[in-house]
Amino acid sequence: MAGLTTILADVRYPLLWAFGGLCALLFYLRHRRRVRTFLLGAVTGLLSLVLLHLFGGSIAPTLSWTNLLIATVFGIPGTALILLAGLL
Repeated sequence: MAGLTTILADVRYPLLWAFGGLCALLFYLRHRRRVRTFLLGAVTGLLSLVLLHLFGGSIAPTLSWTNLLIATVFGIPGTALILLAGLL
């Protein structure tokens, strides 16, 4: 039983991000102007990540490629998840 718990713990984090990516994809596909919606979400997510990095103080996340990609795909909710993951 301990082996199954370890496997689930290893798979849980990527599955959470995959589920979030699927929700973001469905959100973008639901809109009439998909490209504009995606670009607006990407710009606001990147801007929020950079502003949080510059003015966030001790809770500021780093500007790694992974964080930039997450903020681009998920927008502001992705930046909030990065912040929460850093606090935990």
